[in-house]
Amino acid sequence: MTKIVGHKGTAGYAPQNTLTSFRMAIAIGCDRAELDVRLTKDNQVVVFHDDEVSNLTNGAGLVSELTLAELKKLDCEQGEKIPTLQEVIDTCKDKIDLQIELKADGTPKLVNDLILKNDIQNHVVITSFRDYLLKEIKQLNPDLKVGLLFKTDDVMSKIFELAVSIPLDFFAPFSGLVTREFVDKAHSFGKTVYAYRVNEKELGEKLMEMGVDDIGTDFPKLFIKAHQ
Repeated sequence: MTKIVGHKGTAGYAPQNTLTSFRMAIAIGCDRAELDVRLTKDNQVVVFHDDEVSNLTNGAGLVSELTLAELKKLDCEQGEKIPTLQEVIDTCKDKIDLQIELKADGTPKLVNDLILKNDIQNHVVITSFRDYLLKEIKQLNPDLKVGLLFKTDDVMSKIFELAVSIPLDFFAPFSGLVTREFVDKAHSFGKTVYAYRVNEKELGEKLMEMGVDDIGTDFPKLFIKAHQ
């Protein structure tokens, strides 16, 4: 049965990557909550998508050039605050699995440290568009399940080679690239498929029919009731 992954928590219903968004993913019944991580100037792991804060907060500047204390003074939409990864773990542990996207250099070690500290490695998967970050965290912790995000035919054409060299446990293509042939081939290699940006019910149902293992969506309510 296809698992439903709430993108940035539940980005279609609440401010993305905020504690409210993750609490909603839990309440709706998502199988996992997806989130993005970056490092602050003082080397703290925060849950935030963009490299710069102005689009999503009332502040300005690069996440990497602001301290955690400075970031905590900023307001996201609806007065929400930027959470640390630890705060998200505290909110979600024993309630929902996490899917952590590594967005920046330096994240693999600190993220792995937090996973081990909180004893959640059996309830976490890791993604990134940057293969070297996945390789780094896999070397630190071979038991973690990692998947490469990609959105081009170029990467898709060499994904099975990357599965060996990184190594990958699952593939994470843009939903528009997915075909039944690709899903079948992935399964024959013992890999699962997570399709992202699935925000229309018809598309999700089509992907489920193809045998896609996990779908990432801003609007999990489209799929949860029909899925149960």
